[in-house]
Amino acid sequence: MCFTFRLAILLTLLVSLAARDDFGFIYNGFRLANLSLDGVAVLTSNGLLKLTNETERQQGHAFYPHLVNFNNSTSRSVSSFSTTFVFAIIPQYPTVSAHGMAFVVSPTRGLPGADPGQYLGLFNKSNNGDGRNHVVAVEFDTLLSPQFDDINDNHVGIDINGLKSNLSFPAGYHEDGSRQFRNLSLIGQRIQVWVEYHGLEKRMDVTLAPFRLSKPKTPLLSLPLDLSSIVNNGMYVGFSSSTGSVLTSHYVLGWSFKMNGQARELTLSQLPKLPRVGPKKISSLLTTGLPLISVIVILAAVSGVVYFMMRKRKFAEVVEDWELEYGPHRFKFKDLYVATKGFKDKELLGSGGFGKVYRGVLPTSKLEVAVKRVSHESRQGMKEFIAEIVSIGRLRHRNLVQLLGYCRRKDELLLVYDYMPNGSLDKYLYGQPKLTLNWRQRFRVIKGMLRLAMFCLMVN
Repeated sequence: MCFTFRLAILLTLLVSLAARDDFGFIYNGFRLANLSLDGVAVLTSNGLLKLTNETERQQGHAFYPHLVNFNNSTSRSVSSFSTTFVFAIIPQYPTVSAHGMAFVVSPTRGLPGADPGQYLGLFNKSNNGDGRNHVVAVEFDTLLSPQFDDINDNHVGIDINGLKSNLSFPAGYHEDGSRQFRNLSLIGQRIQVWVEYHGLEKRMDVTLAPFRLSKPKTPLLSLPLDLSSIVNNGMYVGFSSSTGSVLTSHYVLGWSFKMNGQARELTLSQLPKLPRVGPKKISSLLTTGLPLISVIVILAAVSGVVYFMMRKRKFAEVVEDWELEYGPHRFKFKDLYVATKGFKDKELLGSGGFGKVYRGVLPTSKLEVAVKRVSHESRQGMKEFIAEIVSIGRLRHRNLVQLLGYCRRKDELLLVYDYMPNGSLDKYLYGQPKLTLNWRQRFRVIKGMLRLAMFCLMVN
């Protein structure tokens, strides 16, 4: 019975040991996660791990709350482990470099004494590079710090006990197939990371890829590294970040970790969405409609100007200084154009050797008029001609059609008369109307014409 009891205890220890050697977890979002947080780190309502906020010179840490056994139970060396996560660094100003973040293996959860800013919440000026730190970190650095021998302001590095990386390289990935290297900005987008430590080969690999791209076969970093003198038996795993003068938010969307095996892949469709930053996204209606409306407004304005210029040219008149003395007898072409409905044929009263005559109604006074269009291409004698027209317009006689005024436009002269609703005399003499004139009436017409001729001679 004693032997059986001891065997049961041994089996229990072996199962417990095997369970520790096969430890792992996965978070497809952190809505219900139990993490150890400090600094300004928080879990958002939609399941994001937000390490820092929009506050200057702050730091944030997030660790799995329990110690993880890194000691291989058989060889007493550091066991293999792998982790994968998705992160995003979102600065307040996309064009300004901000401080980065790091995946950390540390003997403590809080990293006490760490400074924010350039130390990424990992170390401070006095302990940076101290072998007693027992800290392994993979940094995602977005700020060039010459004192740490940074290669640029967008790189990934493997750090041991300090921020002078044992190995670093510009952020990017190697395309499968072509093996062409593609640069990858660490700022403003979601990025997938795979960190793997191979205990037997004593090598650490770090691989990056854009969100939703499968893991590239060639790692970005591959460093021969023996962690046996660096990593204690029990260590904490997590993330660290900090802010300096540039306000930045550091997010982790999902995280998977595994000892002695491959970490389970995250379900990317289940990861929480990043909050909207910067100006609100303009709706597609505005992005497409606003330019279209602008183009329409511009075209309408141009069309309006062109129409105005053409209309102005259309109604342009010739006005000379000497005409000012005849001003009261001059009509605007625009008024005559409106009065005759654009000199439409249906308003035509007749035509002769001197031009066509149109019926019209003046737009302001509503007076019926007859407008005669006379071509007068020669400028010679125009002044005298106008003077004669005006003088005739001043005459008043019962047998003389009243001349109301004139208008000049380009090479055209327009004369405005009183409208005769019964038509002209020639219609009754030669037009074979229904109502004809007898010889007595015709004689009266002749006498009237003679009186008019005598009147004109007397006036002149």
